[in-house]
Amino acid sequence: MNISSKSIEPIRVELIDRQIPIPLYYQIAQHLRGEIRERRMRPGDLLGTEEEIQKTFQVSRATARKALEELAEEGLVTRITGKGTYVAKPKLAVQLPTLLSFSEEMKRMGMVPGSRVIEASFATPDEEVALNLMIEEESQVLRLERIRYADDTPVAHTIDYVPTCVSLRPGMDFTGSLYELLENAGAYPEESVHVIEGAVADPVLAGYLEVPLGFPVLRCRDTTFDASGRPVLFSIHLWRGDRYSYHVRLKRPAAAGG
Repeated sequence: MNISSKSIEPIRVELIDRQIPIPLYYQIAQHLRGEIRERRMRPGDLLGTEEEIQKTFQVSRATARKALEELAEEGLVTRITGKGTYVAKPKLAVQLPTLLSFSEEMKRMGMVPGSRVIEASFATPDEEVALNLMIEEESQVLRLERIRYADDTPVAHTIDYVPTCVSLRPGMDFTGSLYELLENAGAYPEESVHVIEGAVADPVLAGYLEVPLGFPVLRCRDTTFDASGRPVLFSIHLWRGDRYSYHVRLKRPAAAGG
């Protein structure tokens, strides 16, 4: 991380309202979020130390610490013991249930998507792939293995399986959006089911994603369906845990009991 000497300017204490029932740490965290956004602070810029936040807002050390912990949990800042709190690299936050391709997600967040194709070939599916694509294990599928990049940083290793009923072939250009290729082939992605779980990077994955061995990752298994309910894509994605997150909004059904 490139550490800069740039830090926040003093914030007026009167912006913290001690009369309302909103916790002080939450109000401070809100102001610091605004500082990061309005001053267009970049990853590596110094946000401040615990002591500086405490003095600026005239609160206890515990309150200042809690405010910084809130930002750290959101992935907005990185805390370095003895040095201070720095603006972190932004996580790629996917808003579920919106169904977007990787390229669309990156562009929506103002980042440049990229891909390195490791392999594109026809293969015989294993039981998991055949089950999710609702095909026989003796069938053939297009197997596409890629490293996905956001602003030249590797963020994911993906393996996609496409049934041969969708007219995609190994010799095609797979450096862009796979969803766009599916659409052009008449297999418009309408709905996707995601299974998300934690994992760690093995030696091969660590090399692909440029992270240490055992680094935390998110393993996502996605089955994508077209408008008729036909599976047109099964994917296994391994995302860097420090650069990717899923945001899900849940609503409790009206009939649910206490």
